Amino acid sequence: MAHNLGVDVGGTFTDVIVFDEESHELTIDKVLSTPGDPSEGVINGIDEATAKADTSVSELDLLFHGTTVVTNMLLEETGSRVGLITSEGHEDILHLARAWTPGPLYGWIDMDKPTPLADLVDTRSVSGRVSSPDGSVVDPIDEQEVRTQVRELAEAGVESLTVALLNAYLNPEQEKQVREIIADEAPELPVSISSEIVPEYGEYERTLTTVINDYARPDVIEYLDSLDDSLEAAGSTATMNVVRSDGGLMSSGAAKSRPVELALSGPSGGVVGAATIAEKKGVPDVLTLDMGGTSTDVSLVEDNKPETTRQTKVGYREFKSRAVDVNTVGAGGGSVARVQLSGSLQVGPESAGADPGPACYGQGGEEPTVTDANVVLGRIPASVALGGEMELDHEAARAVIEDLAEERGSTVEAAAQAVLDMVTENMHGALRVVSVERGYDPRDFGLVAFGGAGPMHANALVDVMDAYPLIVPPGPGVMSAFGFLTSDVQNEFSETYLETDLDVAGTDVHGRLVALREEATEWLTGEGVDTDDHAFEYYADCRYFRQDIQLSIPVDLDRLRGESGLDEIKGDFERRHEQQFGFSLDAPLEIANLRVVGKGQVQGVTIEEQELQGADPSNARIASTEVYFDGTYHETPVYDRGELDPGNRISGPAIVIEDDSTVVVQPDHTAAVDRYANIEITKSDSA
Repeated sequence: MAHNLGVDVGGTFTDVIVFDEESHELTIDKVLSTPGDPSEGVINGIDEATAKADTSVSELDLLFHGTTVVTNMLLEETGSRVGLITSEGHEDILHLARAWTPGPLYGWIDMDKPTPLADLVDTRSVSGRVSSPDGSVVDPIDEQEVRTQVRELAEAGVESLTVALLNAYLNPEQEKQVREIIADEAPELPVSISSEIVPEYGEYERTLTTVINDYARPDVIEYLDSLDDSLEAAGSTATMNVVRSDGGLMSSGAAKSRPVELALSGPSGGVVGAATIAEKKGVPDVLTLDMGGTSTDVSLVEDNKPETTRQTKVGYREFKSRAVDVNTVGAGGGSVARVQLSGSLQVGPESAGADPGPACYGQGGEEPTVTDANVVLGRIPASVALGGEMELDHEAARAVIEDLAEERGSTVEAAAQAVLDMVTENMHGALRVVSVERGYDPRDFGLVAFGGAGPMHANALVDVMDAYPLIVPPGPGVMSAFGFLTSDVQNEFSETYLETDLDVAGTDVHGRLVALREEATEWLTGEGVDTDDHAFEYYADCRYFRQDIQLSIPVDLDRLRGESGLDEIKGDFERRHEQQFGFSLDAPLEIANLRVVGKGQVQGVTIEEQELQGADPSNARIASTEVYFDGTYHETPVYDRGELDPGNRISGPAIVIEDDSTVVVQPDHTAAVDRYANIEITKSDSA
C-alpha cells in the first residue's frame, strides 16, 4: 500500500503525518528535533511515524518536507561565508541598505545594526555597466579583472559567491558572463546571480536576496544531501518535495539552488492546510490562528487563497521572496506574565521556552505563563498529559499564579483570567493587522485555529471579534505537516515592466505575461509535472504613477486582449486601494512588475467525507471537572475527541481533549463535529 508523508521540523519538535492512500487514514507523531543535525530528527520521526502507521519507509510514495533550517540560519547568523561581486562604485550597497530604524521615536539609539551577510572584506567590484532603461551595454566586462577577483575570493576562503551587477534585471548577460568565469576559476563554489533570483528593479533588495540565497546554500545542500542519503539507505524511493515560503512545493534539487525560498517554509504549511479545510466546508474567507509555545502566527485567506507578500522578513532583514503573508506576535503557551512598575500586566513576548518551560511542566520553571493560567482555571484538566505523555504539575502552576495575584492584589482566579484576557488581546491585535488594517471586516470571516495552544484560546478570541464559525481541524498540533500534503508544486516568474496605462495596451501586457508563462512551463516540466497538470496565475504589481505603494492585482489573461483589458486592472486596483487606504487618486496607473505563478497539482492527501451520526456525544464523555468561566466555576464535561462522531453536538462549557491539543468550548456556545471531523464552534441560539 502506498503512503504519503509530511514532516515539519520545528525548534523543539518534529511533526510527522502519514496518509494511507488506500484507507485514507491519517497517522500523526511527534519526536524531539535535533538542532545539531536536523536530518537526524527527520529520519527518527519518519521511522516512528511509519511504524505507527504499520508501514515502512520503503512504501512511501511522496514525501513533503518543511524546514526551519534557513530561518534559524538567518536568525542565528550561522550561514556560510559569502563573497559578493558587484559593480564598480557599489561595494557598500549592503551597508547603505534602506533608511529604516525601529520604533518608538528614539528607537535608533539602541539599534544594533547587524553586519551584512557578505562582509566588505569579501566584496569585490568589476567594471562593466548596463544602462537604464533600455538595458544596453555601456562598458563591457573585463574578463581578466573578473578572474583576478574570483581567485582572490576563493583563496580568502569564501564558501559561495553572489553576482549582483547594476541594472542586471534589464540585461542579465554580464552577470551570466561573470558566472561562466567563476565556473572556470572556482567550480567548487555555489554561485547565484541576481537577475535569476530577483529579476526586478531595486538594487539593494535584489542584492540582499541573492546574498541570502548564497548564505544558506552550502548548508542547505549539505542538509538535503544528507537527508537524501539517509532515506535512500533506509530503502526509500519516494519523491521528496520541499515546502516553499509561499506554501508551494519544489524538488530537492530546486531547493538546493534557491534556498532563499525556504525562509518561512514551516508557517506556510498551516495556512495552506487551513485554506484547504475551509474550502471543503464551503467557507471561502477565513482568518488563521497558529498558536504554539512561543508565538502565534496569523494570516488571512480570501476566496480560498492565502494572502501572499513579496516582502519576506526574518529578524532584521527584509528581502524579496514570495511568501504566505503571516503576522507573528509573541503570544504563546509559554509567554511569561509580569506586573510592570506601573501596575499593569504584561504577557509576552518573553517565553519560558521548552526548557525549563512553564511551571506546570515540573522542570523548574518559576515564572507564571499562559499555560499555567490555563491549568489553574481548569482549562487543562488534571487528567490531561501534555502530548499524551507529560504529566502536568498543577500545584506548581497555582504557586506561580498565586505570586502574580499577590502582586496585583487580586484572587488567583482573577489573576489567571487576566493573563488569558491579555494574550487574547495580543492575538486580536495581530489579527487586526491582517484584516482591519487592510480594509477587511473580521466579521465577514471565519477562523481556523490550530497549533498546540490555538484551539484552547480561539473561542474567547472569536467571541471578541465575532468571526464565526470557529473551525478546529483534527490533529491541530500537526497542522503544518498536514498542510504540506495539500500543497502543489509551484514557482513564481517575474519581470520589471514600469509602463503606464497611457503608454501601453492590454495586448502588450498580454505578450509579456505569455513570455513569463513559457518560463513557468519550462520549470514545471523540469520538476516532473505533466503538462495536463499545469496551471497558471497572472498578476500585475500596480501603483499610481509616481507613487511607490504597490498592490498585486490578479489578471485575467484572456480579457487583457479586449479593449477594456487595462481598464479592468485599473478598476480592480482602485477598489483595492480604496479598501485598504480609504482613498483613490485621479492619476495614471503604472504597472511596476508582472508575475506568473506556475502550479502543478500534487495529490498528497484526500479529505474524506463521513456519514453524520446522531447528535448525542455521551459515548465520548470521559470525565467532568470544575472550570472557571465568566467569574465563577462551572461543572464542565470533558470529551475524548477520538471518540466523537460526525454529527455529535456539544453544548458549552466543555473541554475536548486529544494528544496534541485541547479545545475549549465556552458557555453559550455549541460545538458540532462535521462530516470531515472538524469541530465547528458557533454561538448558541440562546446566547
